[in-house]
Amino acid sequence: MQATYQAKIPDKGIYPLLDAMAALYGRAERAFFVDHHVRGRALSECKREYIRNFGLTARQFNALRANLDGKVEAAREGQKNRIAHLQDAIAAAKKAARKAERDLAKLRNKKVRAAQAAEQRHRLRFTLHQKRRRLHALQRRLAAAQADHEAGRVRLCFGGKKLFCAQFHLKANGFADLAAWKGAWRRRRSSQFLCLGSKDESGGNQTCTRLPDGSLRLRVPPGLEAAFGRHVLVKNVKFAYGQAEIDAALRRGEAVTYRFLRRDDQEAWYVHASVERPDAKLTTDRRLGALGVDFNPAHVDVGETDRFGNPAGERSFPLDLAKKTQGKATAILAEAAADIVDWARLSGKPLVVEELDFRKKKAALREKSPRYARMLSSFAYRKFFQLLFSRAARYGVEVMGVNPAFTSVIGEVKFASGYGLSSHCAAAVAIASSPALPA
Repeated sequence: MQATYQAKIPDKGIYPLLDAMAALYGRAERAFFVDHHVRGRALSECKREYIRNFGLTARQFNALRANLDGKVEAAREGQKNRIAHLQDAIAAAKKAARKAERDLAKLRNKKVRAAQAAEQRHRLRFTLHQKRRRLHALQRRLAAAQADHEAGRVRLCFGGKKLFCAQFHLKANGFADLAAWKGAWRRRRSSQFLCLGSKDESGGNQTCTRLPDGSLRLRVPPGLEAAFGRHVLVKNVKFAYGQAEIDAALRRGEAVTYRFLRRDDQEAWYVHASVERPDAKLTTDRRLGALGVDFNPAHVDVGETDRFGNPAGERSFPLDLAKKTQGKATAILAEAAADIVDWARLSGKPLVVEELDFRKKKAALREKSPRYARMLSSFAYRKFFQLLFSRAARYGVEVMGVNPAFTSVIGEVKFASGYGLSSHCAAAVAIASSPALPA
């Protein structure tokens, strides 16, 4: 499993170089996207030209290409998800429109006062009209997305759509004038660059090499050598977490990839080091029982079973994620995931989770009540299980997946009343006792 660790760069004297490198990489990346992915020019032709025109080494160009390929691949995957989401949203809108039509037809046969009937008809007709408008808009979006997918077109907004659209409402987005927005836009588009690692290179990376004293030796692009020299040392780089893993990867002769990232809100540069972290040896055994995990919007419920499949314990972990920042929400989820993995590690039992897909539920949000929509929108399902899987791999805890069909019903009928469990804890026990395959 790949792991990424972060360290702040304390030496602000190096910041001008990092700014210049990020600006150079940003210009080259945007131009390469147009030449290679839009106009279809050959990679070899672009590589020779970009090394000469932008003043890059071959390794630096490869890093730029790998970084852009990741963005393009993510955009293509997002395009597929968008098509699937629009198809589900269209199905939900059609269902809501049919319901409004049925309610309107029932009203004609219903004996109510004339004034009341007129008011209800007006409300239902308005609802039906809006549902049909939304359905038409969704169908147009779907047709456009499918056309892009079939043509192989990828649309990228370097700098982010949110900041791009901020130029149309400057005051509301905290910009004094267009010049202030342009400054923020240019900085956002030149805020990071990648140093691609390789196990065939000294220190796992030719462009950015970790030295024995802990500093990083950064290879300056040839186009910037006149101003900064050939190599520059980034001193006092300390990884508060993951230093042992990075050192172990270097001893094994593995690749270490570095990403330099500027955070304008803190006016600081950070470096992220990515290495392959070997999974720990399994410490759990399915024959001892299992821990079932049932994730809900406000809490995570865990049910433990013994080797015979009978309930052996349960616990509910509250998740107060409402109106929390992303960092605070992640901390709450990480704490719950850590407690659950520690429970599994100490008991020697694997974790069993449901293989859920909330795409269809999210597509139907507009047709649900506002309370349900808010609850489902704050669903941190994906983030929670990313944290759970990562920690489980680190401590040798096996994670298994089961079909989510009828686990709540099975738990209610089989475990809730007989063992005095809540419906969610009963569902967790049902998950733990279900036949599972590795997740």
